[in-house]
Amino acid sequence: MSTVPPPLSGYYRALMRSYLLSANPDLAGTVHAFATPIEKGVDSEERLWTAWGEVIRQASTRASDDQTRLVDLVRSLRDRGIRPDPSKPHVIWGQVLWTGLPLLNSQMREAWNWAAPPETSDYTWRNVNGLAARLTVAGIDFSQLGLWTIRSALEETTEVSTVELMAAAEWFKYLSGPLRKWSEADRQFEGPDDPATAPGKLLVEEGFTTSGFSATRLAYWQRRIQQGSTQR
Repeated sequence: MSTVPPPLSGYYRALMRSYLLSANPDLAGTVHAFATPIEKGVDSEERLWTAWGEVIRQASTRASDDQTRLVDLVRSLRDRGIRPDPSKPHVIWGQVLWTGLPLLNSQMREAWNWAAPPETSDYTWRNVNGLAARLTVAGIDFSQLGLWTIRSALEETTEVSTVELMAAAEWFKYLSGPLRKWSEADRQFEGPDDPATAPGKLLVEEGFTTSGFSATRLAYWQRRIQQGSTQR
């Protein structure tokens, strides 16, 4: 394994600390400082991977209520537009800088895998899901991660850990309205037979087979929550 630190890791760690701990944070200045090294076009992919990684790392140590500055930062980067030259969009992994927020989805997916219990502390899993939920509220869609988290907590085993319930609760906390709307609309990701969003073991045992969101699936979640899950 390489011992070489990621490009600009110290720079982004210091930038995030300054922004998050300041009594009067400079959002515009932080956005500029965050984006400029990436917009220079030298090792942009590696630098962006490092930058998003630090944002998520900071979120993993903070409860969702304390993640507002991070959400504001990501939203402001998205709203920065096509940089550095709108006439020549900078595309990374098929996504335009900054409107497409390239690599963020991949970094969040990696963090979701990394943070899942039992690999990390109770609160790390909750906090990563909290960031994904809050970004979804801000129009940066990570709802598929939410579906996976809720499935893991409520559809796989009769005994559910406190860790899993706390993570699932972040999605109901911030997205109760959208969850209901998506369910009523039978929202799909890759179709009704999509294995990635297929129902969990307990739902399959009840004869439920459709992937994605649905009213039936939501009712099942609500029933399990109301009944109270056995904690292990």
